[in-house]
Amino acid sequence: MKKHIVILALVILASCTNSTSERPEGWDGEWTATWVTDPASFEGIDGITDYTMPGKVTFNGDQVNIKAFGFEGCVFSKDTLDHSLTWKVSNDSLILINDEDTPGMVYTIKEKTDSKIRLQLMEDIFLNLEK
Repeated sequence: MKKHIVILALVILASCTNSTSERPEGWDGEWTATWVTDPASFEGIDGITDYTMPGKVTFNGDQVNIKAFGFEGCVFSKDTLDHSLTWKVSNDSLILINDEDTPGMVYTIKEKTDSKIRLQLMEDIFLNLEK
């Protein structure tokens, strides 16, 4: 009977863990960023002339700094944005965290190599990172 309890406890512990990798190797450093979206999602909206936005994403330990270089006519922003927050990777997701009380954005990791990371936010927004 004790043997079954030990086995059951191990099964429960194994099922409660996930393949979280808080800070995976190879992410640290500065990445050239490009946000891209599908123009079809914004048909009929005046003033939008570009469906991409350049920027930089820098991972440094548990901090990430995101600089997005918006411009007039950009679908994402007409201003430059500069934001620092914490981050982690859990399963197939990059999770950006503003603070404990304010969850940030969750990007699905679509591809990861040493020099390229392709992320997806919602259905039609992609963030391409390149070293």
